[in-house]
Formats: sequence, structure tokens, C-alpha cells
Amino acid sequence: MTNEQTLRDGFIEFFEGGLDEEAKGRYRLAVTAYFKAITQICDLILLQKRGYSPKSHTERFRLLEQYFPKIYFSIDSIFKTYQDTYSIQITKDSCKVIKNEIKTIIQYGNLEKEFKQSMSKI
Repeated sequence: MTNEQTLRDGFIEFFEGGLDEEAKGRYRLAVTAYFKAITQICDLILLQKRGYSPKSHTERFRLLEQYFPKIYFSIDSIFKTYQDTYSIQITKDSCKVIKNEIKTIIQYGNLEKEFKQSMSKI
């Protein structure tokens, strides 16, 4: 079973990895890491507020849609950018969009204090 600390640590690892890849100009890898960071935040929110951590993107999306529609809309709006990493060139602007959604989701989940250091890097 996933616990809160594992999700926090996962977020930091993926987020920091995204920053590193973005700094190297590897935007495809950065967007992938940022999206994985988002899934960790979403799963943390679901675990804290609903007592359950999803096992797949589909399950995550359904739970967010049902219980946290603002977060669902936010993650749904960037899912195509994540999918695009498989087939098209990704730009620095794509990284910026994804990072802004990270900030938005952290705010929706009332996790600003918990991730204050990460928020300052967005």
C-alpha cells in the first residue's frame, strides 16, 4: 500500500528530475518527469482526503473527476501534452505549462506549506 511519505518523496524526486532535464534542454524527459510528479501529488491528495491511492491513470482520473473536479480539469488539460512526448517535439513552453499546473494542483490540494520549497522553483 502506498503511504503519504512515499508519495511526497516521489513528487520531489520527479519534480527535481524534471528541473534537471529542463535545464539540460531535454524537454521531453522534463515533461514526462513533471507529469509523474503531478500523479504523485494527485495520489497524495486522494490518499489524504479520501483514504485511497489509485492504481492507474484511469482510476486516478475517475476519482479526481468525482471528488476533485478542479484538479481533474487541471490534469486533464495537460494530459495531451504528456501523451505528445511519445510523438512530437516538446518545447520549453510545454514545460512551463506543466509546471504551472503543478502549482495549481498543489494550491487546490492546500499543500503549499508542505511543498513550499518546490513551489519557489516554479
